[in-house]
Amino acid sequence: MRCLWITRQDPRPADSGELIYSRGLLRSLAAIPGFKLTVLAHRAAKAPEETNPEVSWSLHGWIPKGRVRGLFSMLPSDAYRLGNPGMREALDEISAEGHWDWVIIDQAACGWILSLLPESGKPRVAYLAHNHEASVRKQVAGERGGSILFRAALKWDSWKYARLERALCRRADLISAITPRDQELFRREFFGKPVICLPPGYQGLMVETPPPITKATSRRVVLAGAFEWLAKRRNLETFLAAADRRFRAENLRFTVAGKADPAFFAGLAKRYPWADFHSNVPSIDPYLADARMGVIPEALGGGFKLKALDYVFRGLPLAALEPALSGLPLNPKQDVIAADNPEKLADAIADHIDDLEFLNGAAQRSLAACREAFQWSDRGAVLAAALEQLSASMA
Repeated sequence: MRCLWITRQDPRPADSGELIYSRGLLRSLAAIPGFKLTVLAHRAAKAPEETNPEVSWSLHGWIPKGRVRGLFSMLPSDAYRLGNPGMREALDEISAEGHWDWVIIDQAACGWILSLLPESGKPRVAYLAHNHEASVRKQVAGERGGSILFRAALKWDSWKYARLERALCRRADLISAITPRDQELFRREFFGKPVICLPPGYQGLMVETPPPITKATSRRVVLAGAFEWLAKRRNLETFLAAADRRFRAENLRFTVAGKADPAFFAGLAKRYPWADFHSNVPSIDPYLADARMGVIPEALGGGFKLKALDYVFRGLPLAALEPALSGLPLNPKQDVIAADNPEKLADAIADHIDDLEFLNGAAQRSLAACREAFQWSDRGAVLAAALEQLSASMA
């Protein structure tokens, strides 16, 4: 089965959640006998670190940085930049090679291709959603902060994302969601449309048993991730403000490590001296090893929280806002520290930071529950089966 896979950029290497997800699904689908993939994407800043004989890579240029022109397009800013003339020309060139059984559109920002596809029929279209964009973008745009013009631009882009997502879902023969919550949203909105759920797999470091948390373990919590998207930065700022009083009073330390503008982290460090900020680190492993728990304080952004798997599979207990637990097979009352807002989450962390029995038990239960639940090979098999079944039924 010949598939054209449209994605943002070459995910080799993968240094962010969206790239890890794209690379994992690509690898797992390409491993299914009978599938041949051609990937159309922008180049990454770093050279590819792997090859795969079942995948043909068509890489062209780098993602343009300017966003102003996108304001005057009916496409969201991201989609406008991704669907630049160079990519459209590249699409024409590879399309001349022959027909595609499926066009796989990897995240909504790659929906720029939609206007270049027939309105129905062949090629069949699969839309791999990373978020339920209509709800997530509206939520982010509704947050306060920034100038009037900036907030207006966010709302305009949010409206365009929702419009593009609706068009993608109407055209798609198959929709995949990354969490059960998003799957249900798509099913309700596009009743009768096939919607499957494809949470990410995991291929990182995995401990056999969680390392014991003792009194000698640093009284520190850690947040790892990428803080380039506005929603991620807002989540971090909101949690820091919510935790300020309690963390100071309890003499708790907080480590933030990941992809970020160093100036952004430097500004936060001045305001919150009880927190340590490490931008663009080569590995998060040392920071995860020096903490009693990992935290996911994300109220904005939707999607699956890949950092949860980094925490769980390294033996760290998890503290999270309840929406961030979607897709994890964990009991929020026993296996994790869960709360419905940042203030309550900060208080719950402080309440449990010295409860070593709970922390060790939660780490063990979480690891046991997740150990077999996040295999990339399973995701490729589910996606392949859905594509093959629909191909047969629509032949």
